[in-house]
Amino acid sequence: MKSRALSFGTFSSPLAKSQTQAFIDHIVQEIPRLNTQLTVLPPVQTDEDKENEVFTAISHAEFEHLAELLLNNQIQAVVMEAADLPIRHHEGLDLICTPPRHTPFDAYLNRQGNIMDEMDPGSKVGVMSMRSKAQLSHLWPDIDFQIMHGGIDQAMETHMRHSEIDGLVLPAAATEHLGIQGIVAEIYAPEFILPGPGQGSLVIVGRSKDEDTRKSLEALHCPATQVEIEAEMAFRSHMVSDQDMPIGVLARVEGSEIVIEGSTGACTNRVSVNGALNQTEEVGAGLAAQIMSSGSALADLLEAEFPDGLPPEDDETEMVEEDKEIEDQNKALDDEIAALDDDDDLMDPDEFRF
Repeated sequence: MKSRALSFGTFSSPLAKSQTQAFIDHIVQEIPRLNTQLTVLPPVQTDEDKENEVFTAISHAEFEHLAELLLNNQIQAVVMEAADLPIRHHEGLDLICTPPRHTPFDAYLNRQGNIMDEMDPGSKVGVMSMRSKAQLSHLWPDIDFQIMHGGIDQAMETHMRHSEIDGLVLPAAATEHLGIQGIVAEIYAPEFILPGPGQGSLVIVGRSKDEDTRKSLEALHCPATQVEIEAEMAFRSHMVSDQDMPIGVLARVEGSEIVIEGSTGACTNRVSVNGALNQTEEVGAGLAAQIMSSGSALADLLEAEFPDGLPPEDDETEMVEEDKEIEDQNKALDDEIAALDDDDDLMDPDEFRF
């Protein structure tokens, strides 16, 4: 007899839906007494709204909608990519289960089976983040790497299937969930391409106080994965704001320690730190502090924030220039008045000042 029903919410996009269904299938195999329900939700925004967003499966607006449903107890859990988690903690929500991590590496998709070294100069290859673009451009400067907005589903449909690009770099785990491993030409080890924070990890989000759901999924929880995700998220929160920035990081549990490696830009200057398993926040923050102390890291982040060069002088600078111009005008006026004969009927020079 089934003990209780657990409602999962997801959107209808192929990747979000397949990830949620895969986790539900895992529940059926490992916890057959737990009854589950899948609630497929309609889109909350048009594709035009997503044009400038960089995410994997769930956009920021979609997560906010799911969060509202969770807090109102309309659904009990959400399966999502750790990479899509918001940087700022959402009050009332928590990671109630972290299943074992999938492959955290990047994969290159090409319908002809060509690896990157075999691509012609000038070939257009889609990427899903500033991180992968920076690293790949450093290794293959002759390839035109273009950031795909709107998530993996849109990148596959709009660009890959319509031959608007010659290849596509995705998280390897996403290709597994979508069942498209057949067009994976190569997979990049982290020693070659450093992945992004949370890459390859699914997390289950629920209400912080929902101990029933947390306990129901306890058998599927992987403490080592939780430690790795917490360290990578701590690193990310100390490195960037809400925007996409070129940072790579990978944490691994090794015995009684957590080892985390990170870098910026092309990832030529990597930094590695380690610490106790119960100090994930300190380890992630420590890695960020070491990296940010490097001038090259600051240059990488500044270049990513202003890819077309620094913006024009701001309003404050323009105001300083205007004040200088007025000062020069007043000085010229003083000189003209001083040259005139001393006349009692003459106005005070200060009355002419702007």
